[in-house]
Amino acid sequence: MIRRRLQAAVFVLLTGLCIAGQAGDAWAQDPTSAEVYVGRAILAFDDKRYDVALGEVQEALRLDPNNVTALYYLGLISIATDRFPEARAALEKARRLRPTDHDVAFQLGVLHFNEQRYAEADPPLRAVFEAQPRRPNLGFYLGFMAYRRKEYREALRFLRANVPSDANFSQLNSFYTALTLGALELPAEAREEMGEAIRLNPASPLVSPGERFRGLLEPAARRERRFQGEVRVGVFYDDNVAVVPNPSSDLVARVIREQDRRSEGEMAALRLAYTWLRTADWEATVSYGFLQTINNRLSDFNVQDHTGTVGLTYRSAIGEMPYFAGLQVAYDYITLGGDRFVQRPIFQPFFTLVEGPGHTTSLVFRTQLKDFRDANVVPAEVRDATNYMGGAIHFFRFAGDRHYIKVGYQYDVEDADGDNWSYVGHRILAGGQVTLPWGEIRLRYDLDVHFRDHTDEHTLLPVTAPGTRRRRDRELQHVISLTKDLPHDLSVSLDFLIDDNSSNLDVFDYDRHVVSLSLTWRF
Repeated sequence: MIRRRLQAAVFVLLTGLCIAGQAGDAWAQDPTSAEVYVGRAILAFDDKRYDVALGEVQEALRLDPNNVTALYYLGLISIATDRFPEARAALEKARRLRPTDHDVAFQLGVLHFNEQRYAEADPPLRAVFEAQPRRPNLGFYLGFMAYRRKEYREALRFLRANVPSDANFSQLNSFYTALTLGALELPAEAREEMGEAIRLNPASPLVSPGERFRGLLEPAARRERRFQGEVRVGVFYDDNVAVVPNPSSDLVARVIREQDRRSEGEMAALRLAYTWLRTADWEATVSYGFLQTINNRLSDFNVQDHTGTVGLTYRSAIGEMPYFAGLQVAYDYITLGGDRFVQRPIFQPFFTLVEGPGHTTSLVFRTQLKDFRDANVVPAEVRDATNYMGGAIHFFRFAGDRHYIKVGYQYDVEDADGDNWSYVGHRILAGGQVTLPWGEIRLRYDLDVHFRDHTDEHTLLPVTAPGTRRRRDRELQHVISLTKDLPHDLSVSLDFLIDDNSSNLDVFDYDRHVVSLSLTWRF
């Protein structure tokens, strides 16, 4: 627009010099060039003499109906005098005549935007953005329209690229950037952006809804802090710490049953996580987990577990359905009775699709490289293995995840060095959660049924006929949990585990029950 005004001023000056050199009565005649009237219209428009400008531009169009500059300024004059249909007709004709004129496209798009004709506003504004992404306020217009369409990632791209023309547009841009970040489930960033919008103009009508929005984001923002952790301490009672088999006629099982198996104990756990990358599309986290159980009567079965994890997640959408895809790489080191029991690198790619407010489906694939401390065992009993797993789980979600039901299936293969430990497995997962109306107590139930069909005849069992039977197990685990949140980010949980493993080899047929009470602090 500035270029057009300079051209108009220069043209009017040169025209005046030419006319001054002609006969005195020549000035009294009507000029024949439409550009003379266009130049006069531009100068009158700049002085806000809209009636004069309108007359000049109309005369220019009488002489040259297809003069794009005259049509452009007719559109601007009509907008300034609230004659929007005339403005739209003039700018649309100018755009048809010169589709590559970015000034015309921008003014037409803004006119449609102000009339809330968003479908018509998007194409011309998008065309300008491709050529001039830094044009003032263009990113806001496109970002606002993308936000209305719930295309939040595209909205954020436009809003981040916006160049505000003044403080009001700067505040509007920050306001809708905050709303977009909230929709993208980035509450900490959204809360910070909304704070910036409020600071830009504390007297704005946007301040009150902005403050309410920030308040709603506060709990989620705390959960989304870059550095997070939790400490858990508790006590438990385990009626089968040593996994002693059930009564049977099997000689080996009868010998094993002579061991002590019951113990009360204490446990402690720590988890630390740091999100070192968080954008609208990517999130990367590194974490460390520690678990220690102490069996007061059977210290040889004390467990210590160290787990380090690095995770990378990509967020996007299929249509209006958000999805998360990523990879977790972990290293797990477990000791039993103070000695190394197993170490295992774990690789776990995943994909989660949020089909709607009430449905979420996750696909999980996992590879574990298990390295056991198998000392002085026969080759068939070496448990070192590679485990492959793939499966899916679906959540039916209710009342903002206060309640849910889950169902899932997993298929896994244990390829062990020792023939006695290789198997093909099928796992059925089910369960759910109900938030009780009394004290907001969460009641959760998880069911895990794992069928394992071993691929080779067991070389040692049964002792009366070794090498004649393939081991088949059905492990059924029930976990019932009651959790109550307390002030200061504390929660208390009562958990009950029932582990029932049925096997056609009596040595592996056992029942186990564990009850625990724990207190967790999250920070």
